[in-house]
Amino acid sequence: MHTAWTKKASSLPSDRIPPRVPSQAASANAKSKGKQKENAPPKSKDVRKLEKLRDDLRKASGRDKDPKGGCFCQARMHGLSAYTPICRGCGLVLCELNLPNYACPHCGEAILAPAARDGLIQTLGTKIEETMAKEEEERQRAIQQARTAEGAFPTLSAAASRAGTPGPGSDVQTAHPVNQTHKVLSLNPKTRKVKVSSYTPPAVSRTASVEKAAKEAEPEHKRVPAPPAEVVPSSTPMSNRPWANTRGLSVTYVPPSRV
Repeated sequence: MHTAWTKKASSLPSDRIPPRVPSQAASANAKSKGKQKENAPPKSKDVRKLEKLRDDLRKASGRDKDPKGGCFCQARMHGLSAYTPICRGCGLVLCELNLPNYACPHCGEAILAPAARDGLIQTLGTKIEETMAKEEEERQRAIQQARTAEGAFPTLSAAASRAGTPGPGSDVQTAHPVNQTHKVLSLNPKTRKVKVSSYTPPAVSRTASVEKAAKEAEPEHKRVPAPPAEVVPSSTPMSNRPWANTRGLSVTYVPPSRV
């Protein structure tokens, strides 16, 4: 017996099972999710920095040393670390260049305990959500201000006003695309003739701008290297004057006066 979904000359029971066809609702949901992801605004530099630190903390063991060597300025050249201001093993004061996902640059011990690391990951997640919500609020405020500014200028006609004013569900970028063609009127003062020309600004790729922002390298900070293991004197002291001044300063001994 052959049906519409069975193969010819096939005796396998699995060939008689009709293939599953993805429903239109599932495909529509997948398309809408992809479209929302494309239309989502690019993440700011602060959000990307926090997300990278959170992801590095999740993957780090805490025993790995910073490949850049850390920094031994003890918060004299850079700001104090907001996450790990001091190493609890050796007491080294840590600046903001010493990231919490690495070990102490001096003693090599983990800066954070497992419980403290989990708490910091949760704190970073909350901070990321708050930062994104604040940026979205500022973006909506800027859009509303742009709409208000557009409504303050008179339009040529009612149709132009309706076409130029974005609706409640539209965006200023959608209503007024950056690369739309404009008509330019120019008057020649000599011939007194009006010339009509078209002008189209160069298109700016959203994907290219997002990739450029993501590839922005962090500025390289000057790091203070670790102090030497042995203290090297400026010069060899003399045998007859072991306490001589080796800095080259002309110092004269003045005996105390007798009263």
